[in-house]
Amino acid sequence: MRRRRFLQVGIAAGAAGLAGCTSFGGGGNRPPPRKSAVFQTITVNEGTLAVELESDPWVNSRAEVDASTALSVAPPIGVAAGDKGGSRGVGATGRGSGGWISAPKRRGYAVYHGYDDDDWREDNRDEVRQYDAVPATVGLGYLGTAAAYSEDPPEVGRLEQGWDQTWSDPEAGQQLTMSLEQPGWYRIGTELQSENGDHNFGWESVDFEVDQEGEGYDVENPWKISPRV
Repeated sequence: MRRRRFLQVGIAAGAAGLAGCTSFGGGGNRPPPRKSAVFQTITVNEGTLAVELESDPWVNSRAEVDASTALSVAPPIGVAAGDKGGSRGVGATGRGSGGWISAPKRRGYAVYHGYDDDDWREDNRDEVRQYDAVPATVGLGYLGTAAAYSEDPPEVGRLEQGWDQTWSDPEAGQQLTMSLEQPGWYRIGTELQSENGDHNFGWESVDFEVDQEGEGYDVENPWKISPRV
């Protein structure tokens, strides 16, 4: 299990094989999870969970959004068409049951349903654009014990049972805090909108485990939970 008291977006994380926990093949041409930058850090200190938002949040999308809000066409992945060879399929699963180690990593997070998506991104790069995004609503909620989360982890989107704490229209770069009542799995999620408010990109989330370590707590096994691009 990976332990980190401080999760810093941008940390390079290696991937090791773990048989039976992750699936990368099969399934045809399903789009991969979208790329985004929303949550900068997740920390726990003296009984308080703290999540720092990105100062310049963005999201990739194939939606036709006002061109003035687009930062750019999604950058090329840097491989020639003849060199492509990634598998396409359902992607990484196994949240809560050991799949973090072998899942593809992005900006320090394991990517739920992530896979070697170079082929798809190269074939569709003209359709994908990077947009400035605004977190309209942010929610933080407890998901349950490790056993409960492993048995039935929630899918992409808002929590059906509701959030323990919410923030409306937070500032870019703002730090959001909530008192930590117990160890277990948590989700931080936000509903992203375009800067002009005319388009809703849907929910972007991170699931993570808070584990008791002596008299303190560690943040472990963060999973980026994103819709397919």
